[in-house]
Amino acid sequence: MAKIHIENLVKTYTRSTPIPPLRVLDDITLSVEEGEYVTFFGPNGCGKTTLLKVLAGVEPYDSGRLRIDSLGPHEAKTGLIFQNYADSLMPWLTGLENILFSYRLKKRQHEYTTARSRLESLLARLNINIPLDRYPYQMSGGQQQLISILRTLLYQPDVILMDEPFSALDYQTRTFMQSTLLNMWELEERTILFISHDIEEAIFLADRLILLGPLPTNIKSIRTIPFARPRTRALLESDEFFHVKTECLRIVTGEPP
Repeated sequence: MAKIHIENLVKTYTRSTPIPPLRVLDDITLSVEEGEYVTFFGPNGCGKTTLLKVLAGVEPYDSGRLRIDSLGPHEAKTGLIFQNYADSLMPWLTGLENILFSYRLKKRQHEYTTARSRLESLLARLNINIPLDRYPYQMSGGQQQLISILRTLLYQPDVILMDEPFSALDYQTRTFMQSTLLNMWELEERTILFISHDIEEAIFLADRLILLGPLPTNIKSIRTIPFARPRTRALLESDEFFHVKTECLRIVTGEPP
């Protein structure tokens, strides 16, 4: 049974009269299996972020059907990670306090202790050394985004929705975060939907790549990525990777073969 089932999904934004409504998502149909890593690639402004917001229950949709484990988006347990990591962290709290914030709000010591123990285990298994006693402004961009991701993992969502989470990072940090995220995904076995504006990143991370067209957005192609896991950076230099990349770009741009 599919973890996520989207059928004929339509989303429009109403605008001031006499400007007609803007259709953003146009008849989107897609199924995602449990534990699958799916990436989305398409033109800027084509509605990728809107799709994630609809899945997260942040935005309503006009028509169609959307189910996550047979639940609607408002009832499903999803975790949404945005591109701007700084806005998602509370600057007056340390990294550890940001990660465990929701458990402290509950004021239930047992849940807080369990969450902290799970965090320590996760960091050890992933061999991550991060200064959790520092405040966000004392951390690098990669460390701040890692805090956001760890907080989401501890929440244990059924589906993790990621909106270009590494686009604001420098190349070296971005490649480190890509590898770290893959390790987390393999360890936690969560379903991930990941938006990227970088075609190499979108291919490197994915089980399947969803190629989107311009507004009103529809799915132009769904590509199963043929490369075995685990993957290394050397894959990006292979002829096979170049072929997949070229073909995907051709589909998105509409160029002839």
